[in-house]
Amino acid sequence: MKSRLLLVFIFNLLVCIEAKAQCVPINVLYDNLEKANDDLGDRELLFFCIDLQKRFLKCSYKNDSIRAKILHLIGRSYWQLDSLALGEKYTLQAIKINLSKSNTASPKNTANSYLNLGNIERSLNNSDKSVQAFQNGIQIAQNYPDKIYLLPMIYQRLANLYYDSGNYQKCLSYAEIGESIARKQGSVVQQVNNRVERIQALNALNNVRGAFELLKGTNEMVGQLSDHKTRGFVLTQVADLYASKNSFTKAIEVYGQALTEFKEHLKNVKTDSYALFNCAAVTNNIGNIYLEELQDYSKALVFFSESLKYVNQDLARSRILGNIAESYSKQGNYELAVKIYEEALSRVAQNNVLGKEDNNPPAKLIRISPNKLYLLTLIRDKANTLLDYAKHNSNNIPTLKNALKTYMLADTMIDFMRWEHTGNVTKLFWRDKTRAMYEHAIETCNLLNDPVTAFYFFEKSRAVMLNDQLNELGANRQLSQKDAEREKSLRQRISDLQNRLGESKPESKQYISLRNDLFHVQEQQQTFIKQLEKANPQYYAYKYDNRVPTLKEIRSKVIPDGQVLISYFVGDSAMYGLSITAKEISLKKINIDEYKRHTHEFQRLLSSRENQNKEFGNYLTAANRLYELLLKPFGIKSDRVIISPDGNFLPFESLSFSPSKPEFLVRKYAFSYTYSAGFLTKTTRQKSTLPSTNTFLGIAPVTFSPKLKQASLPGSEISLKTISEHFYFPKMLTEANASRKAFLEELSDYKIIQLLTHASADSTEKEPTLYFADAAIKLSELPSSGLSKTQLMVLSACRTGVGKNQKGEGVFSLARGFAGIGIPSTLTTLWSVENKAIYELTELFYKQLDKGLPLDLALQKAQIEWLDTASKSDQLPYSWAGMVLVGNTEPVETGMGRVGIYIFGTAVAVLILFMLRKRRQRSGSNNVTGSFTN
Repeated sequence: MKSRLLLVFIFNLLVCIEAKAQCVPINVLYDNLEKANDDLGDRELLFFCIDLQKRFLKCSYKNDSIRAKILHLIGRSYWQLDSLALGEKYTLQAIKINLSKSNTASPKNTANSYLNLGNIERSLNNSDKSVQAFQNGIQIAQNYPDKIYLLPMIYQRLANLYYDSGNYQKCLSYAEIGESIARKQGSVVQQVNNRVERIQALNALNNVRGAFELLKGTNEMVGQLSDHKTRGFVLTQVADLYASKNSFTKAIEVYGQALTEFKEHLKNVKTDSYALFNCAAVTNNIGNIYLEELQDYSKALVFFSESLKYVNQDLARSRILGNIAESYSKQGNYELAVKIYEEALSRVAQNNVLGKEDNNPPAKLIRISPNKLYLLTLIRDKANTLLDYAKHNSNNIPTLKNALKTYMLADTMIDFMRWEHTGNVTKLFWRDKTRAMYEHAIETCNLLNDPVTAFYFFEKSRAVMLNDQLNELGANRQLSQKDAEREKSLRQRISDLQNRLGESKPESKQYISLRNDLFHVQEQQQTFIKQLEKANPQYYAYKYDNRVPTLKEIRSKVIPDGQVLISYFVGDSAMYGLSITAKEISLKKINIDEYKRHTHEFQRLLSSRENQNKEFGNYLTAANRLYELLLKPFGIKSDRVIISPDGNFLPFESLSFSPSKPEFLVRKYAFSYTYSAGFLTKTTRQKSTLPSTNTFLGIAPVTFSPKLKQASLPGSEISLKTISEHFYFPKMLTEANASRKAFLEELSDYKIIQLLTHASADSTEKEPTLYFADAAIKLSELPSSGLSKTQLMVLSACRTGVGKNQKGEGVFSLARGFAGIGIPSTLTTLWSVENKAIYELTELFYKQLDKGLPLDLALQKAQIEWLDTASKSDQLPYSWAGMVLVGNTEPVETGMGRVGIYIFGTAVAVLILFMLRKRRQRSGSNNVTGSFTN
């Protein structure tokens, strides 16, 4: 084989030497180029093509597709030899020639060049350019039948790019399309390659069952192949899945088999940087098992050192160096670990330069990197090592400050990743994945006695997706009517396709067609949004507003009336509370074990009348202990408290000052709740400028369609009528008029909306649902076309504040859904409150609201009145504490509102004055006439 290649190379060199004296026909040159491409390694091919390029220019051949191919091969060879800048240069030149208007150009060949360019740009950390190159390649390949074979390769590379950036949903979408095309083409290798991308994305999303299901069919396909590289690729995924199931010995064994396959492949090729990269990945993964799971740090270092031998690229080496640094950190060698982290970061920093103060790469470089996941891991682990180093050295202040700066950079990276990610599944995954980082950052703040920066991390750890949703709604208000309609149309098409996809059978023809349509519409939406961001600075500013409110803003917008804001963070190993008043800010560490124990007992007894009645002593003990843990340490002086919980809402009103007597906190404090302080600053009450009769909308279906299987609610229409008497021009929808369609049509037009109906929700994957007379509406179906005009939503239905607690983001409940469309205040329920109690409490609330009280005080007084008048059994917290206020506490005007009344009063006064004046004029006229008569 070697002698044959040598003869080919010598033959081509002789042709080149001969050409110095005489230019050969272009077809001869092309034939030699094809032979060289087939038989020469990257380095030999590079020399050969460079010589051809010189001869091409000397002989004044036409600037045609043959020269473009020479440039394409030069670019490819430079890329394979890790000369990325030169690879980019020559590949772009090839594309330029083939896209020219020359008759001898070949536009279809740019599909190959774009595929290479996408890989090169990715290696250069140019994420956006890489995506654009791959998408250009797809567009070209789709138009030429003899280039369609490239499509599965390009989709697989795009899928892999998005996998590395942590956008697992997009990875799945691209890989599904690539696999579908490969199946039609009969390309088993490309089916496997795209299937493997899907497997690793599902595994990353902790869907191990789904990954194993895909793997079964993949193994059958692999059995048809003799390709060692593909077999190694699949075995790597098998090992990953064993590791996910904690079968570490088996995982190490299968990783070893994968490594053997890659090495067999390398025996038969000159060079293959992709196979070498996989060798590095496999040995790195084995090292990670010894590091993270088996705590054998010495053995981990052996495999990491081997991994370094396979790769020269800075990014890959930096990832491995990060693992080496972590191994030393675990051994307590913190100083060496920090130095290795900084070496790893320098390899992915521009010009290998890090910041002077903290030896971290600049944020602007991080933003353009397609490998933010690796960078985030490096920066986060470096920060954790600095924190451990500081604690090892008696809480060394300079080291703690360096750790804090590094956590700040990691948080910036999380923002960048969040903006790039599409789909709630991926976003929620990363909210959970980054949770521990915020816990360590808050611990650092606590050690530095820095509650102000701690508040920043508290806010960044919660309800960020809700704030993003509000940002987007605010941004959409900056659009022209044409752009707004276009944006709404795309969103509606995506929603419709998602609903139809959910109703289709997976892998059916209809499913595949709908999935492809959905993918393309999502791409159109992303392109449109990118155009808006560039053309409309205000839109961009609103959409990406990730500021955490300052203390000054909190004091002026959130607690202007002397309230206190208390925020909580519950980590895996520590819990913190932070209070803000008009003059002070305080950070406290809370015993997390006691908190979990008493919270579990409190919640067990809270939502069951029977349990609460039988074990009321135990209830009071838990309620008092939680008060001692959560509120007493802050020495609260205000009688109005805003709680920003971390996860599920606890009704603080029902905690007790005493462990033996029912001294409920509701008698001293008016409580309200919020998803975050930032939510309160974004959802300030809209001030009325014109009078309106659209003040109150009440909905009570009473009876429900049989298909909904919901019991009737007799008495709800009577309660609604009682409530409506507090308003001048109420609108009420009952029985069949209380339909889903009517609710959606009226939703954004009324200041106050009252719902007396059924709802269903729990803490599982089941989506919260609200019922109307004819149909139901799910949380995901709430309209999101623009900010609602509604100021207060009262959900007098069961469990409207309940939903799945998404770690790092909060509870996805119906109440939160209404918050997501800009409704600033919601009265919601935490358990299945009895109808009689919820109706009467709601009526008492409106009675106080009619007095112009703030919402938290109105609810507090309603609950106190209930306690003062109810029977002994109805004084149990089960009856009255299940209704809580979430959001803005400012009063909501009933009737026409002050502006309307003022205008009406002014009009009446003017009319009276006008009539009096006319009367005087008539009276004066009569007097004058009389004097003449006399």
